[in-house]
Amino acid sequence: MKTTGGGSGQPAMSGLVFFLFLFSLFTAAASTTKQSQVYIVYLGEHAGAKSKGTILDDHHALLLSVKGSEEEARASLLYSYKHSLNGFAALLSDDQATKLSERTEVVSAFRSDGRWSPHTTRSWEFVGLEEGLSKGWLPSGAHAGENVIVGMLDSGIWPEWRSFSDEGLGPVPARWKGVCQGGDSFNSSSCN
Repeated sequence: MKTTGGGSGQPAMSGLVFFLFLFSLFTAAASTTKQSQVYIVYLGEHAGAKSKGTILDDHHALLLSVKGSEEEARASLLYSYKHSLNGFAALLSDDQATKLSERTEVVSAFRSDGRWSPHTTRSWEFVGLEEGLSKGWLPSGAHAGENVIVGMLDSGIWPEWRSFSDEGLGPVPARWKGVCQGGDSFNSSSCN
């Protein structure tokens, strides 16, 4: 190998290798960061009486199974659901979410798009207002909303309704991980 300046050429070659190594690390990190999105990972009901710390440790352990390090697993956890349900929100790539969803303790892992629509189109009518009124329609000091109670009415649901019939459907997919939970006046054998 011919070199200039009487040197051996090693510093130039090792500098080039080092630069290529740094460049590949940078592009790999940038592509991983770009692909991460918020996913909700649902684990079903809490199994037994676990402390909040134990539940959080379980969530970190699941993330560690798809992340490169404990630091990365902890940094990717956005929220841990510890009260009514068992699950967490985390920054994951599509591949990581798929790997998590294949685990037996994971019921589902789905992307959180953050876009929610209202479930009613009658709110204005319900409270006796005209839709599309401008902000200044109330006189100042009108005490708007004072002594008003806004509530939600649950009219109930019947599992016997035709919309819940499984007539004409095939068997439950083997991959399904849900449960049918009975309750007051409802036997779990009624689930389809």
